[in-house]
Amino acid sequence: MLGGPVLPASSELRRPSPPRHPQNTNGSSPSTLKRQASQTRLPDESPAKKQSKWTPEEDNLTIELRGQGMKWDDIAKRLPGRSSISCRLRYQNYLEKRAIWDEEKKNKLARLYARYVSLHI
Repeated sequence: MLGGPVLPASSELRRPSPPRHPQNTNGSSPSTLKRQASQTRLPDESPAKKQSKWTPEEDNLTIELRGQGMKWDDIAKRLPGRSSISCRLRYQNYLEKRAIWDEEKKNKLARLYARYVSLHI
């Protein structure tokens, strides 16, 4: 026998590979835990967020307050049950473009449409 350290067999060197979808101690997968975490309410959030349709009064107040330069957190405080994120998204997706149209622009569009229709009949 030659001198030197005795090395373990190559089969003893391999580490077991981790499972493809590691399980938490309670048996939940990471995607389930992520979903649960996103649905977990933080202590400073209000308990019930409004899930109903936006009213015209809420829309008008949002347009008015944002036009005054108010921040989304402050706007949300004036609209019970609405979060600052939902106010921002409502404004950006539905109200911002509507707020830009004044009477002059509406009249111009009406004139252009009438001209288009008269040319294409």
